[in-house]
Amino acid sequence: MNVATLSSHVRRWQAHKLFPAAAFAGLGIALLAGAYAFEYIGGLKPCPLCYEQRVPWMFLIVIGGAVFAAERAGARREVAIGLYALAALIALYSAYLGLFHAGVEYKWWPGPPACADADAPLDSGDGLLGGLSPGEIVRCNEAAWTLAGISLAGFNFLFSLVAAALAFLGVRATLSERS
Repeated sequence: MNVATLSSHVRRWQAHKLFPAAAFAGLGIALLAGAYAFEYIGGLKPCPLCYEQRVPWMFLIVIGGAVFAAERAGARREVAIGLYALAALIALYSAYLGLFHAGVEYKWWPGPPACADADAPLDSGDGLLGGLSPGEIVRCNEAAWTLAGISLAGFNFLFSLVAAALAFLGVRATLSERS
């Protein structure tokens, strides 16, 4: 296969109405794999806000699969439109989470007291944080890793905007198809 043939296949796939679902689901898989690799291979322990940012990506992966299943089952196009719209809302929520966390890391605004305040008291021993020492708590206001000045939370914000754009592209592609 030469470059021209490959390029034409890629263009044809991008025009396919399922491309946005595959793209944001694939992006979710890649981002979660990266997050777990940073945690378990790289040794970067996530803070509570980091964990919270993973949840929307899990939903986006499932919604991407649901779009494929709906298409395979011959569901009405309103189902795909609804799934894409839901994906767009979840991706925008994920962007909000990423922007909020990045803002906490860059000290633009305060974060939750339980994970951003170095002097926050730990639970007395009965709660969730019972046996942890202050050194084991990962603070939300410290960027564990950056690339070109952008933290992982900042990258989550950017990739979430890409996922939202893909979901809106899916809505548009599904609306423009003939019933």
